[in-house]
Amino acid sequence: MSHKLYALLGFAQRAGKIISGETGCASAIKQKKVFLVMVSEDASEHTKSEMKSLSRFYGVECLVWGSKLHIGTSIGKSPRATVGILDKHFADEMRKMILQVVH
Repeated sequence: MSHKLYALLGFAQRAGKIISGETGCASAIKQKKVFLVMVSEDASEHTKSEMKSLSRFYGVECLVWGSKLHIGTSIGKSPRATVGILDKHFADEMRKMILQVVH
C-alpha cells in the first residue's frame, strides 16, 4: 500500500499540488491553501510538534507517515520531512490510504 501512496505523491508533485519543506508548508497552511499535511516518521520531534500545532490551529489534518528519504524521492527532491497537499482530491485519497495502513 505504501508504494501506491508514494506514487500518488509523485503524481501530485507533477500536477503542482504539493508544497514541501517546513517553511513552505507553514506559509501555505497560514494562507489556507493546504488540505493535508504529512510529516515523516523520522522528522525531528520539534518539526512534528510545530507542524501539528500549526495544523491544529488552522484546522488542517496533520498525519505522521513515511520516511524523509522516501517522501523526497517520490516527489523528485532531496529528503523532505514535511509536505503539504494543495488539492482536496489528492488529500482525501492520501488520507484514506494512510489511515488504512495505520489501522
